[in-house]
Amino acid sequence: MPSSLEPLSLPLRYSVEDKVVLVTGALATVGRQLSEALIDKGARVVLVDGSSDGSGEALSRRLNARAGAEASVYIQTDLSQLRDIQVMVDAAVLTFGRLDVLVNSAERYTDRLADEEDVGRIGDCVDVNLRAPILATWVFARYLRLAGIDGVVVNVSAMAGLLPGRGREVYGAAKAGLIHFTEATKALAPRIRVCALAPYYTEHAPGEFENERLLPGHRLGAGLLSMSSYQVVASVIRCIEDPTMAGRTLLVNGSSSYSHSVATLLSHIQMVFIVTWGLLVLFVRRLLFGRQHAIIPQ
Repeated sequence: MPSSLEPLSLPLRYSVEDKVVLVTGALATVGRQLSEALIDKGARVVLVDGSSDGSGEALSRRLNARAGAEASVYIQTDLSQLRDIQVMVDAAVLTFGRLDVLVNSAERYTDRLADEEDVGRIGDCVDVNLRAPILATWVFARYLRLAGIDGVVVNVSAMAGLLPGRGREVYGAAKAGLIHFTEATKALAPRIRVCALAPYYTEHAPGEFENERLLPGHRLGAGLLSMSSYQVVASVIRCIEDPTMAGRTLLVNGSSSYSHSVATLLSHIQMVFIVTWGLLVLFVRRLLFGRQHAIIPQ
């Protein structure tokens, strides 16, 4: 009988080396940088996006040159269609012989008040941010069961799914649903480990999100708490490789990350403190400069 003093055996760290990883939203800033990082770590990458202008194929060629081998392939996919989602998984397996990791990073942003938002954009937001990851996970899980192998799913959500905000009601609701779906799938482990990532404002290329608009309070939050897209990429890879993340959501806030329920509260406190401090500074500056302006003779 083993002694109670023997060290506990910790789960081995999962490595992306030699794994086949499917990345949706691969042509966006985070998706592209994530694909590059995965190639550098020895993975093979299936690039999924909706573009038909040749940019996906061009990215695949650059990644193959970077790897010195046929290590990536681009698959144009309409994530609002279950048939396309099934085809992207089948094509990944046909190309590389297997599929080990699914990263649901494609997203659509809505930035209008709920009663002002275009109904077409509402549907697109829910389709891409919530329905597509659920369906992709469903298709991927069925493949894993038939193939008799284990796999990992990382859902890229957003802090908006935890902190409701004016002007992002639909986007936040879809991201909240994705976090709930992730936590509810904990029972699928270890055959399929589903985890999520919830970053705050992330740097991205200008115009990447169509008609993106930030309300004044959001602009302040973005200025105070925005993070590099490379931080998000590192957090995605951490989610893939950490075997303890099943059903959990990694919160990324500035340079900090949290992966426990108690720490979720700490992240909220941190954001409230930073935003409150920023508002106080703005108030003091307006008070001082406003008074100086008021005494200038007309």
